[in-house]
Amino acid sequence: MRILRNYILKDFLSALFFSLLSLTLVMMLGNLIKISDMIIRKGVSVVDAFKILSLFIPYILGFTIPLAILMGVLLAMGRLVADNELVAINVSGISLARILAVFLTIGIIFSLFLFLINDKIIPYFHYNYRSHVKNIYSKNIAAVIEPGVYLENFKDTILYVDDIKNNKLKNVFVYEINKEGLSRLTYAKYGEFVVDNNILRMRLENGFRDEINPKNTKEFFRLNFKIFFIDIPVENKVKSKVSKKASDMDIKELKTKIRHLEDKNINPIEFLAELHKRISFSFSPLIFVIFGFGVSLIVKHRERSINFGIAVFIAGIYYLLMLLGETLTDYQFVPPIFGMWLPNIVVGAIGIYLIIKHAHIR
Repeated sequence: MRILRNYILKDFLSALFFSLLSLTLVMMLGNLIKISDMIIRKGVSVVDAFKILSLFIPYILGFTIPLAILMGVLLAMGRLVADNELVAINVSGISLARILAVFLTIGIIFSLFLFLINDKIIPYFHYNYRSHVKNIYSKNIAAVIEPGVYLENFKDTILYVDDIKNNKLKNVFVYEINKEGLSRLTYAKYGEFVVDNNILRMRLENGFRDEINPKNTKEFFRLNFKIFFIDIPVENKVKSKVSKKASDMDIKELKTKIRHLEDKNINPIEFLAELHKRISFSFSPLIFVIFGFGVSLIVKHRERSINFGIAVFIAGIYYLLMLLGETLTDYQFVPPIFGMWLPNIVVGAIGIYLIIKHAHIR
């Protein structure tokens, strides 16, 4: 059995590392496009841009590891089935359950490894990613502005631009809000940012400024200008500290936050959902092993392209179920523990059913 185990592990690990490398590179290329845009169009330094990319890598691995494990199971088992080696193994007296035990052990080991990543590594890098982005934001506000998006990162002020290249803005709208609603609207055909200590100053060209009459909100006073400066307060980057979101906390911090909110009679649903999601997703390698093993008994293919398509389809179903569980939890239709464990329950149950139904055929 040890020879057979090593034989299976050799096939599985080679497929795993190939899949992991391929999937990670594909996701990295997508992010490299964004990094290039930050450097070329938004004036972010190369060092800052690639630091952001490096901080994002653990988050990528959190998704590619389970998918690579699924690919490894499908390719390793697919070859055994397609070459009739599984039949020969059964004839020699080694049951399918013993082969399944090898893959289940792999799934448990990788689930524990992913649990460690999800608990300690990903939250740490995610928090540092947000902190670094905020630091870039304080140095170069243009780096975080997306054309066609309303930016609400400023107190009582909303920014909107049609286009941006480096620090040059086109068709700029500045909405100033008070308790009654919109108080001022400033439009400029062109603009640029100038940061002076904790003040964000915008130099605007060729536009107008409408100020609402507080006594009659249907009236406004218009000021046309060639050159106009407007100041928008920005938090002092030395004194400010990025607060941790639920996704930035490890499991111990999440439990502490949940107890703290419960003591104040506040529903900690966001943190409960994140806690159960973190634990549930950590067991996705084991669930993918079960499902992949069951699917391989009926697919009978060893080609990488076919198995890759199957793996992507299965992973897509899993992540759609995860989104469904999050939505049901957010609207409090189901408890967080059920919503976050929904993908594992459904996919795992289907995998067990396929194994039980088709195991006797082999």
